[in-house]
Amino acid sequence: MNVIHRSSIVDQKAILGTNIEIGPFCTVGPGVKIGNGCKLVSHVVLDGDTDIGDRNTFYPFAIIGAEPQDKKYQQ
Repeated sequence: MNVIHRSSIVDQKAILGTNIEIGPFCTVGPGVKIGNGCKLVSHVVLDGDTDIGDRNTFYPFAIIGAEPQDKKYQQ
């Protein structure tokens, strides 16, 4: 059973495995696939075309799949 905190935003197009815990103030974008048994503790952002495997834990303020904050980054 998945547990998603009511303050989190999970896009309807995101693909969620089973036994996932999404804590408060997390954001999961439309191109994200999360494997079974993953945990987003709080304030986690998963975005872009991101495929997360099984049994991973993301701690507060992790940002995965978004453009880096490095000002020299060029796409």
